[in-house]
Amino acid sequence: MSNLKPDKPEAAGFVVENPGPHSLIQDSGRRGVLHLGLTSAGPMDKLTYDWANRLCGNLAGTAALEITFGGLAVRASAATRIVLCGPPVECTHNGKPVDIWQGLDLASGDKLAIGHVHSGCRLYLAVRGGFQVVQVFGSAATVVREGLGGVEGRALQRGDFLHFPEHGARQNLGADSRKRFSLPDYLRPDYPAADDSVHTLRVIPCLDARHIPRQEKLHFFSQVYSVSNDINRMGYRLEGKALAFKTGAILSQGIAPGTIQIPPNGQPIVLMRDHPTIGGYPKIGVLLSADMNRLAQLQPGAKLRFVPITVNRAQQALRMAKQSYESTCPIVLQ
Repeated sequence: MSNLKPDKPEAAGFVVENPGPHSLIQDSGRRGVLHLGLTSAGPMDKLTYDWANRLCGNLAGTAALEITFGGLAVRASAATRIVLCGPPVECTHNGKPVDIWQGLDLASGDKLAIGHVHSGCRLYLAVRGGFQVVQVFGSAATVVREGLGGVEGRALQRGDFLHFPEHGARQNLGADSRKRFSLPDYLRPDYPAADDSVHTLRVIPCLDARHIPRQEKLHFFSQVYSVSNDINRMGYRLEGKALAFKTGAILSQGIAPGTIQIPPNGQPIVLMRDHPTIGGYPKIGVLLSADMNRLAQLQPGAKLRFVPITVNRAQQALRMAKQSYESTCPIVLQ
């Protein structure tokens, strides 16, 4: 199935009129491929991605669009339903403003245009039944570095055609797929504002921290860092007073999303969804997975600090986050 143009004039899908700075097809990511040197990928902000699919009536893990900084414009070639979730942004349907975080029905020929975000970074666009692309190693997730998944393993370009199921198709749909949902403001995730707030992120210290002197670990957990301009889906480089220590050679080890490495310049790097599979820099800890969603929404210049958390406390926090998501009930629109 081609992702560049429709197989036939009446094919169902979106024609990309403006791709925005960096828009990718993502699903829940690849599993069981790290031994092949392939990263897991998946959505940078999994909570927002999950909400987009849930509000669209899709099954969890359905392929959606991750739109970094906004700017996407598409035209539908067939009727469908979409949901856009993320930080506040201007969105228009055929030139008229529409609310995000709720189901929106599109007819053939309708245009959807998304503005640029002023706070936060990433938006997620789910379509009824999910985007239909060829899966690679069991996933549609795009990894540009490896040229895998999505549309030819790259970000969207003007003129791409994104297939979605014909109207009424049942694939990738949940039990309540016929209902149109909305999530009120007070139930939505809290996105970082563009101000001088310091965001607190929780870290599980790891065994490698034994290579780092106690004084440097105290310094790491006491100072405020800034998000640098050097950020992407592979990692977030931070800026602050450099940690000063030297270690001997460390054998390369497997890497998990959220790992915080300390390279020779002493400035931490938080590894994200497109992380390398192994690394040899000292690791001071691993960011709580729920807090990776928040980090993924921080723009360059945002301030943050880290606090240590035990494994037991981390597991409790994740259980509470899961319960909160599952117990939150969207509103059914008429």
